[in-house]
Amino acid sequence: MADNIINELGELAIGARMRRLYDLLSRDVVRIYTDHNLDFDPKYFTLFYLISERGQIGIMEAAEELSLTHPAIIHLAKDLEKKGYIMSVKSPDDNRKRLLTLSKKGKASLPEFQEIWTKIDKLNKKLMRMQENHLLRALEEMEAMLEEKPYYKRFTEANRQS
Repeated sequence: MADNIINELGELAIGARMRRLYDLLSRDVVRIYTDHNLDFDPKYFTLFYLISERGQIGIMEAAEELSLTHPAIIHLAKDLEKKGYIMSVKSPDDNRKRLLTLSKKGKASLPEFQEIWTKIDKLNKKLMRMQENHLLRALEEMEAMLEEKPYYKRFTEANRQS
């Protein structure tokens, strides 16, 4: 990859590097979905997949399971609902609670999504095997370190003035 300011910044620009990698991958995955006549963005994947696996799930449960904020799940759910892939229904146990479930379109599209996901998974595994340093393991290690002690806490401890 050509030298640029993000590469030169190294560890200081880790977020930008991760974003750039996400953009590289997601741009082509959008093309794959488009080739299969699916109006879908990779940012919806985890929520759509979770709903397809659970049948229905509440907003709070989805946020917890995906380690996203409640507002982030609501935003993704609204987008998926506008695209017609999911719908929000009242919980039979609690009228105040909304459950997310696949719509008719979502259920009809699911086999096509599953076929694409299987192929993407196969390619991703191949790419990971080709790496000298396994990216997924490195990400898991970093996430575990930050779960143990959040980044902000590490920063404030390292920069405390005596």
